[in-house]
Amino acid sequence: MTVNSLIPIIFVILTLGLKNIYAAPIVIGSKKFTESVLLGEILSILLEKKFNAKVSRKFGLGGTKIAFDALVNGDIDTYPEYTGTGYVMILKLDGERNPLSVFNIVNTRFKKNWNIEWSQPLGFNNTYALAVRKNDNRFKFKHQISDLSGRMERIKYAAPYEFMERKDGHNRFSRHYNFNLKPDNIISMEAGLMYSAINDQAVDMIIVYSTDGRIKSSSLRLLKDNKSFFPPYYASFLFNQSAKKTKPMLTKAIKQLEGMISEKDMVEMNDLVDRLKQEPYSVANNFLIKKEIIKEKPLATKENMSFLSFAYSKRTYLLKLLWEHLTISIVALFLGCLISLPSGILLTRYQQYGKIVFPVINIIQTIPSVALLGFLIPLLGIGFYPAMVTLFLYSLLPLIRNTYSGILSVEKFYIEAARGIGLTNLQILLKIEIPLALPIVLAGVRTAAIIIIGTATLAALIGAGGFGDPIFRGVATVNTNLILIGAIPAALLAIIVDQMIGLMESSLLSDGIKLNKIH
Repeated sequence: MTVNSLIPIIFVILTLGLKNIYAAPIVIGSKKFTESVLLGEILSILLEKKFNAKVSRKFGLGGTKIAFDALVNGDIDTYPEYTGTGYVMILKLDGERNPLSVFNIVNTRFKKNWNIEWSQPLGFNNTYALAVRKNDNRFKFKHQISDLSGRMERIKYAAPYEFMERKDGHNRFSRHYNFNLKPDNIISMEAGLMYSAINDQAVDMIIVYSTDGRIKSSSLRLLKDNKSFFPPYYASFLFNQSAKKTKPMLTKAIKQLEGMISEKDMVEMNDLVDRLKQEPYSVANNFLIKKEIIKEKPLATKENMSFLSFAYSKRTYLLKLLWEHLTISIVALFLGCLISLPSGILLTRYQQYGKIVFPVINIIQTIPSVALLGFLIPLLGIGFYPAMVTLFLYSLLPLIRNTYSGILSVEKFYIEAARGIGLTNLQILLKIEIPLALPIVLAGVRTAAIIIIGTATLAALIGAGGFGDPIFRGVATVNTNLILIGAIPAALLAIIVDQMIGLMESSLLSDGIKLNKIH
């Protein structure tokens, strides 16, 4: 074989190798509750370990709309969803309760409307249920939900935020069963916190997921949905039909999970994460080993670790979060300064436009950050860009207002004196106004930096990562260690950045201005 004949072979090998190296990863999404994260991890690990695929995890997306929009927009390739959610919340349908019929309806409509396909069910039904304490004598002889109809003024009831808003949620549920709850006794809260609330007798009944392991560990009892209000909620994976051709490994991996997860399996996995505080990755990995889908030794699990030990074990994860948080924050602050500082100066020259600009940026500041993130998803997708734009918008008010106020606060006699010695307007701005206004301008920069770093924790809800990721996972699973490894570094980062800008201020200010500040 000659060298010339080897060239095409070498070219093919190199091409395939480079294609594998630079191939786009399969992006797996999940919502922010434990079960969804576990299902996302099970599929991710299967793809990585059995199919040798590159996987990017976008877990903890803040609700059905965000996750589904991310799939439709192509920001993720798949995520676990429930047939009842697709039927009622996304398709806005109601009435059908047969599991097979509901599955066929959602699969047909999703293909037609969005080119999105449902996998065959994974094997378990995770419907909503109403739970009460076993030892609460007020419910001793009540075994089905209809037994509660009528007057319940003293009963306190809690449900997850999403359940309060969805079509098959609280309003229709309470009408369906003729509840008469006092408005003050109806509480929305994170799903994980409801168990602490009912255990502490802060509430008396809660809406739960039927596969939640904490139902048993909290000594709760489910009341029968005897009027069939809730549709079936069989878990499946949603994926774009084009993935069958472009990412065949994804559909092959999903196929291996169809019918493999029983209700008992899911309850046990949820319990390991929620009650025993084991890592979703370890629990998902060990499930695949138990089912002989992958072959290796089970991962050791560590429970009840001290905070310092837990933080040390997460050091690589924390470095990743730090990079994500810093990247989003620094880019947003840089763009904010780039746009806002010249804008603030211009507004001092054309003050009539301030009547338009300041009301607009004031309104932006009052929009809840979660709402703003949700609004930007259809425009920018999920991840870095909508998070960065949101943080940039929140930086505008302190940056523009402080620049504007700082320039206008410069005493007029300094400007008149400068004109008297022949300085141009640009020279007056650069040599007089900006140096004298600098303390107020930098105070705005410091305020904007703190706002950005704090608000950046919410970026995790749209898959942008950062220190919000462990915070939301910790809230969902009532895991203090997870909450702390997100909250403490975020707070420390804000303090460090504030001090760094303070040091920069000391180096930039002239001795005369520093002396004036002291007096």
